[in-house]
Amino acid sequence: MSTNLRVLSFFSGAGGLDLGFHQAGFDIVYSSDLIPLFCESMKANRGKYVSQESIIESGDIRDVDPDQLPNNIDYIIGGPPCQTFSASGRRAGGAAGQLDSRGTLFQAYGQIIKNKNPKGFLFENVRGILGSNKGKDWEDIKAYFQDLGYKLDYRVLDACDYGIPQHRERLILVGHKLDEDFLFPRPTYGPDSSSGRNHIALGEAFEVIKDNPEAEELKFTGGKYSNLLKEVPEGENYLYFTEKRGYPNPIFAYRSRFSDFLYKADSKRPTKTIIASPGKYTGPLHWENRYFTINEYKIIQGFPLDYKILGKRSEVIRQIGNSVSPKMAYLLACAVKNQIFNNKDIEIELMDQGLSLSFDKRKGVKAKKTKQKHDTISMNKYGKITKKYNTISYNSYVLPYSGFIVNENVFCNAMNERDIDMEIYGEDSTNLLVSAVLGFGINKASSGNIVYEKKLNVKLYGEGDHCIQTMWNAIDDWVIKCSNFHSLFEVYGHFTEPHPDFNILDFQTNSNHPICLFSKYISDFKVCSKFLDKGELLDLFSGIFNKSKWVDLLLFLREFRFDVRSSEINIAINPNKYMIAYPFTLPLKKQMNFKPRFFKEDDIKYGSITL
Repeated sequence: MSTNLRVLSFFSGAGGLDLGFHQAGFDIVYSSDLIPLFCESMKANRGKYVSQESIIESGDIRDVDPDQLPNNIDYIIGGPPCQTFSASGRRAGGAAGQLDSRGTLFQAYGQIIKNKNPKGFLFENVRGILGSNKGKDWEDIKAYFQDLGYKLDYRVLDACDYGIPQHRERLILVGHKLDEDFLFPRPTYGPDSSSGRNHIALGEAFEVIKDNPEAEELKFTGGKYSNLLKEVPEGENYLYFTEKRGYPNPIFAYRSRFSDFLYKADSKRPTKTIIASPGKYTGPLHWENRYFTINEYKIIQGFPLDYKILGKRSEVIRQIGNSVSPKMAYLLACAVKNQIFNNKDIEIELMDQGLSLSFDKRKGVKAKKTKQKHDTISMNKYGKITKKYNTISYNSYVLPYSGFIVNENVFCNAMNERDIDMEIYGEDSTNLLVSAVLGFGINKASSGNIVYEKKLNVKLYGEGDHCIQTMWNAIDDWVIKCSNFHSLFEVYGHFTEPHPDFNILDFQTNSNHPICLFSKYISDFKVCSKFLDKGELLDLFSGIFNKSKWVDLLLFLREFRFDVRSSEINIAINPNKYMIAYPFTLPLKKQMNFKPRFFKEDDIKYGSITL
């Protein structure tokens, strides 16, 4: 390809951004990514989608010597890793942003810009970067690039508006030296396009695939939630199985999962954003109750079907999910060529700075409709108590993970009786440690008072390190046996926005041991999910841990499966603060990371104290 517009590309991945600029006539003379496999994928497309002469190297951008890169560079493109600014980071207790080493890669990117002094550059990232650490991260990033001598214009764009069947909002920043503002390409699809043509529906986009043999091997089977997908209507997710959506025997608490959990794509609309490393139950999933094929993933992201992406299925999906859509990249490249390089032969419709895009309003409209739906369901429910927690009786059993015996006695099987006794005994123990009352299945009576469908009266007898944990394991086991929920965690909801379907009505302990006192302390839901002073918790454990032993206390509580979070777990949390995510120990089978980020394996010493 003959052109004089020479481009450097960093964080190139499988080459989505590179491909768009290549198709717009730019010469990508150098591409780089940290992952060697991603670079091999780009090399596999040389001669058609990548220039035959392009230098493609794997390495850390922080190790790059700018003087060793090609010279006479006109433009630089790249999107530093976005995980530290993403929604998942915020839901873990705070977005790490620049506190994580990946959050400062923009500075290494900037040093290359400073050395090569191109006419402009493009920076791509997730929308969440705008609000990371209350906007401070974004202000720092902008100031850094402005100090390099560039004027900045940026917008959040939805790739769906540019010809792919996927809603994918990304922040695009363009640095330039124009006297006027840089204008972004006007959407070519959707209500903001000049033509007004509809977004591309997923089913329509997939019509180009005539033969799809991989589909038969991608059935959604195995695991405790797999059978649920066939019930989910197109365009909905796990929320279909919640009380707020009117499901008669709820399986999940409201907002207890990410929105892509059990999300089934709608064939008549664009899908939600695909991600790079989906879990077993992570959508979007096909409306035929299966996973997408690789070719379907390529279509969703806007790659040509014959574009080669190397690796195992999970590695290919990761490369596609991390990419900028080549179709949006192409139009961005055309806008750059038209304005920064004054090539008016490029046909590109630009949008005014003041044009407000419809996708920002879409969320508000959807939220209003959701609220109306929930209000209607709630009005129909008032005054009724549904049999959500079945009244059952079974013999005593031994918890396989504790050696404790649980006696459960059902007072009455009549529908209007709700109290259940649960007694948990250690071997040869008559010491009553805890008595608690939990109310499950919260409803409003016609009087407006709270009514509980079931009340669980718990008495814990025993001695030993893990009595409290055993109690919560037993309650968790009861929830699984007596409802459609799969754990107490799902009844409570996600800690950042819990919508618990139960309350701890009373929690009393006859022991002054710190673990018992801590359990009583967090039985008040108001204590959970907010940031507290570390000193408050250390005072509770005075005599066991002094104020210099915070990490020892953190490890100790997490050993007992209390989800206590602080800066040692999430670097974004204030070093003087901590947060208790849940008022109970996490379910036994839930994976938990015990290792603080600042310590090596050999440094960790777990203590043990006896109740």
